[in-house]
Amino acid sequence: MTSFAWGHLLILAVALVAVVLAVVFAVRSWRRSRKAGESSTSVVSVTLSVAALWATFSVFGAIIVTATILLQPQVQITIPVQDYWPKLPSGMHIEGMTATRASGGFTSADLQVDGLSLGARITWAISQALGWLVPGAIAGLIALACFHLLAGRAFAPVVARMAMVTAVVVAAGGVATQVLGDIAGSMAAAEVLHYTGGGWDEIPGAEDPLDMWWPHAAFTVSFPFLPLAAGLAFAALAALLKYGAKLQRDTEGLV
Repeated sequence: MTSFAWGHLLILAVALVAVVLAVVFAVRSWRRSRKAGESSTSVVSVTLSVAALWATFSVFGAIIVTATILLQPQVQITIPVQDYWPKLPSGMHIEGMTATRASGGFTSADLQVDGLSLGARITWAISQALGWLVPGAIAGLIALACFHLLAGRAFAPVVARMAMVTAVVVAAGGVATQVLGDIAGSMAAAEVLHYTGGGWDEIPGAEDPLDMWWPHAAFTVSFPFLPLAAGLAFAALAALLKYGAKLQRDTEGLV
């Protein structure tokens, strides 16, 4: 079995263990809270257990996917290509289609690449690791908030600080995930598709087989705005939590 397959099996195993543990902890928390007669507390306890395991699984997933990309001989990566559609040699035709292509074609391809450069590997590994860590940061915030809520400290200052840290991670990490992934894919496309020469035997009806059947690499970098919007939302949440902590201190001072 290839190292690529082993890496995916390891991630799957960790995911299954995390799901089982999440179910066990959730059921136990729900039963304890139900016996105590506190339905709202049971919801918070279950959320705390699931969020904590989610955050832990995200960290392990980031470590595993990074090691897999950097150490395995083959890397699965998405590369951008210029609009590509294979052309049929002259004199050849196909019948039976109920619709006809007017324009456009494939603009990306999922490949298993061997011999990928170290720079492309590192860039792709960082983007994939961030794809695991960003939702893990959100889960960590949820777990921390639930923990302090159960302890009667809903507006603890550490929750507000963690919300601001999460805002930065979501905004910067979300953008970096997309941008670095696109850069790595473009690097891989150049390494896989750019050629310096070639040759072929005469093919009837195909004057330039490479132009007809070989896709051309593209350099594509897209800038996502959704992570920025999500980061602003978490920043607003941090401000609300900070304001709530101030009101709580003022109220406690009056008592």
